[in-house]
Amino acid sequence: MNQKFDVIVIGAGISGLSTAMHVKEENPDLSIVVLDKQHTYGQGNTGKSAAGYRDIFKTEVNRKLASSSIEFFKSIQKSKGFDIGMHSSGYLFLVRDQSPMDLMLNDLSRITKIESVDKDEIRDSLNISYDLDPEQSKLMNLQGYDKGYLGKNCGIIEPELVADYYYKECVRRGIQFNFGVTVSGLSLVPVNPLDYPGEPFIWQDKKIGSIGTNKGTYQADEYIMAADVYTTGLLDKTGIDGHERPKKRQVFQITNEKIRSMLTREIHTNEGIMPFTILPSHGVFLRPAPKFHSMWIGVADDLARDFSFSEDPQAEHDFYENSIYQILTAYSGNFENAELTGSWAGYYSYNTADMTPNIFREVNLTVISGTSGSGIMKGDAIGRVASAVYSGKDKVKLYNNIEFNVADVGVNHRNVKMEQLIL
Repeated sequence: MNQKFDVIVIGAGISGLSTAMHVKEENPDLSIVVLDKQHTYGQGNTGKSAAGYRDIFKTEVNRKLASSSIEFFKSIQKSKGFDIGMHSSGYLFLVRDQSPMDLMLNDLSRITKIESVDKDEIRDSLNISYDLDPEQSKLMNLQGYDKGYLGKNCGIIEPELVADYYYKECVRRGIQFNFGVTVSGLSLVPVNPLDYPGEPFIWQDKKIGSIGTNKGTYQADEYIMAADVYTTGLLDKTGIDGHERPKKRQVFQITNEKIRSMLTREIHTNEGIMPFTILPSHGVFLRPAPKFHSMWIGVADDLARDFSFSEDPQAEHDFYENSIYQILTAYSGNFENAELTGSWAGYYSYNTADMTPNIFREVNLTVISGTSGSGIMKGDAIGRVASAVYSGKDKVKLYNNIEFNVADVGVNHRNVKMEQLIL
């Protein structure tokens, strides 16, 4: 079966959904279909996210992408009354005085809403110790903390509800969704075919002519690749570089009576929820999950965490027990004998060059890749930028009216410094 559309979007995660919506918004007469191998939308790494949001980034590009998306998400929940589980409960970074993180966050406090929190207040509220056992600290390379930095324009969100909003908006605009469609590859064809065996030749202009799937061939005038960690594999045969590498990330859901009490310990907010907290050692984070009366624990480990990829990644309970649990209990007795009630694993699609999304165009293909673990919190802005790239625009206005130069996140004229705040 051969199906023809104006635009085909590959991937129904946040990036694909947001991009499809914004392209349709700008071009209401286009026929657009979104393809995804899963049975419904938001089931890939979108659905496996730890689902926090923050506007605290080192680079201006990432702050723009995140802050504008956050404002749009707030408008969805407050003005449109669409619940996306958004709670401005904050991000709390625990730091040593004069450490690189201390200096960075102090600088960023002049740019975005960050306030300092006294270490005794943190200890008394969350029962996270700043004075650790010296022998254990030396053995495990742990450090205490002298203060906390609380990001105010930060918090938690429910990715499935965000995806639900975009999906319903796409359907309302007439966008078609075909689920259970596995894309096997993209075919290059000559722009001006000669119907000669062996085309396209090196001297012919080329374009994506069709995509092969388990449900037949699809054709379009334009294609949008929003397939996350599948991007490189799908593009390899075309010679187009996806500029991303996958790395497994795991979330462990734990609970006990002390953790359930801890969840309600707000700090400098009125949300009644503890902040998303980053411990001062090894990047271990605590994500409150009040909906499940639990806490989600994770870490973006790098060395010894390879770049391999599998279709069905599994959370490693040994990793939790031997690495993460030991760190948790060193900082707080709240975690002792915590019950592990769930776990899952997915991938960050890393742009290893600067840890910032790639949004670029090659022939009649727009590519979104390398969201580097923050695709949801930047999702609306990514969709707007991708729509502008698709349309050949040089600039785009993000939701909060900030003008954005689309080439800054492209390939040929990229203008992004290395992002250092990756969690």
